[in-house]
Order: sequence, then structure tokens, then C-alpha cells
Amino acid sequence: MASANDIVRKTLDKYTVPDWVRPYIFRHAKAHPISAVKFALSFVDTKRRKGEVTRGYVRLPNGLKIRMEYILRVLNLFYYGEKRMSEMYRRWSEKTSEPNLAYSERFHNTAEADGMHARAVKNLIEGLGYKIGEAPKELIEVFDYVEGIGSWNDRIIAAAIVLRRAYADAFGRMFYKVFYPAAPEFMRSFGKAFEDSDASWEYQEATRIIRNGTVLQEHVLELTRGILLKVLYSISANMQMAQRSGIEPEVKLLSEIAIAYPFHTLREIGIDVDVDKEVEGIKRSIAAFKRKSDREKNRKGR
Repeated sequence: MASANDIVRKTLDKYTVPDWVRPYIFRHAKAHPISAVKFALSFVDTKRRKGEVTRGYVRLPNGLKIRMEYILRVLNLFYYGEKRMSEMYRRWSEKTSEPNLAYSERFHNTAEADGMHARAVKNLIEGLGYKIGEAPKELIEVFDYVEGIGSWNDRIIAAAIVLRRAYADAFGRMFYKVFYPAAPEFMRSFGKAFEDSDASWEYQEATRIIRNGTVLQEHVLELTRGILLKVLYSISANMQMAQRSGIEPEVKLLSEIAIAYPFHTLREIGIDVDVDKEVEGIKRSIAAFKRKSDREKNRKGR
């Protein structure tokens, strides 16, 4: 009889999950063994079962139902992210304290592409019969912070390594792969918003900047930590909806992968970084901030 790890491993092989992601998933499976094995086994053996999209929920081929309100929240986050990336790139291409014609032209072109991605996500939301909602203030703060970066080098690293890895690549690609069997007619257009990010000019340029030593490695790490603190807080602050949908453990797993992804990318590029130490440090900082925030709320409530 196959062990729990064998079942989960079979699922990971089917979905070609990268090796560095697997320890996070195995730790999740160890903490939630019954639900993780059932979830993994049903993905391996879906046979001819199909998913279902209704007004109230999305049912995956493995039988898992996720409330539509949560699906819409995630889609709205993707829409806002692509929309803000487009607007941010456009502003960077037009106004800068460090004139660089080549970078300005590149960012202008990328702004056009991200604008098309945002429209694809918008079409998906409207195709499901809903309207675009408002972005949470915590996510707005993430993009406001990154947009305020003045150095071209920092902008390129922040956009290509941190934001795209933490949002589009970690959440977007997983969302696409998992939900495609349930609603392929909707997910085809959605998938276009998250393809080929590894081959983008900004990723190649960020790699060149880091490998050439144009910026100090510690500066790159500090930049990454600062942004990822805000990214994780934006996810944690909106965890209640995942709780109501019954998928809080899975969202926490994805959030940890999202925070680890940029650090793993930096290590692949050549920066000496302890990924687990960095992830735990960011998680501790968020936990301490939330405890402090809760104490202040309690004092005000007295």
C-alpha cells in the first residue's frame, strides 16, 4: 500500500512541481495528513470526472468545493496586480529621476503587455457573471511602495524577481493549473496573463544586474525583504475569506511558497542566501506586527 508521501509525490510528479517547492508541500502534508492525502489522491485519479462552475462555488475534479466569493477575491487580486503593474511601468517609462531611454522604452512596451493581461483577467471575471471589485488596502500599499522606488536597478529587481515571483508565478500559475479542468473555457484566457514570465526582458536584465555586481548583494536582499514583508502582510490580512472557504491551510502553504520563490530565484542567480532563514524571519516579523496591532485594538476597545 502506498504511503502518504508516495501519494503526494505522485501528485507532484503529475503537475511537474519544481524540486525546491516539494519540502514545503511535504511539511504541509505532514501537518494535515488526511486532507492532504485525499486531496492529492483525487488529483492523481480524476479519471473522467469533470469540475463544475456554479454561482455559489467552483467544484474541482477531485470533489473539492471552493466558495465563489473566494475565487472572485483571488481573481480581483490578479486583476489589480496586472493593472497596477501596467500603470506602474507606464509611469516609470515617462517620469524618472534617472533618464534611461532604453529602459523607458522597454517598460512602455511591458506596460502594454500587462494591460492586455489585466483585460484578460477582467474578461474572466465578467465571463463568470460578476463585476470587478475593490482591491484591499494592504495590496494597494504593496504596489504604492514598489512604485515609489527611484533607482532603475531596484525597479527591475523588484518587479521581475519579487512581484512577479510572489504573485503571478506562485499564485497565478498554481491557480491556473488547478482550475483549468473545472472551467477550461474560462481559464484559457486567464492563463495568457501568466505565461513566459521567466523569458521576459526584465528577468534577464535583473539577472544581468545581479550577476555583474552592479548592486551589492546585501542591498538586493534588503530590497527583497522589504517588499516581501508587505506582500505577506497583504495575504495574511485577507485570510478570513480563505477560512470561510475551508482552504486556509492551502492558502498558508501557497503564501509560504510565494515568499520563498524570490529568494530561491536569487540563489539560482548566484546570491548566497539561506532561503528557510529568510522566510522564517519574514513570518516572525509579520506575527510580531499582528500581535502588536491586536494589542492596540484591544486597548482602544476598552
